[in-house]
Amino acid sequence: MNLIRRPLRDLLWQLPSLPVTASGEPDYAEANPDLLVSLAESTELVLQIVHGGFSAIGLLQASTAQQVADGKVGAEHAAASGQFFVELGGVVTYVHGLSVECRPYTADYVKNGTGDGD
Repeated sequence: MNLIRRPLRDLLWQLPSLPVTASGEPDYAEANPDLLVSLAESTELVLQIVHGGFSAIGLLQASTAQQVADGKVGAEHAAASGQFFVELGGVVTYVHGLSVECRPYTADYVKNGTGDGD
């Protein structure tokens, strides 16, 4: 994985460029194919990073459970991390859906004017 890329920042930067329908839903058919490819790539990297983070933090929490029980680590920290997980879970759900929706519109697209998607 390219550690220099900032996929969540890139995703948030690109989202305003995604056209929407009158009901406010993304209009993938009207979107620029380069934008859809870039959005899909960013969302897939965000998913990898968030899933990896969930796993790592879960392992850390499992190893500190006794410290929380003993009062060495405040329970408010465990509660705050739980709320953080809830919010990130919502992001993951949205990002995964965005990625899935972008890909059918770019399945035959090749960047730089060499594909059928021009």
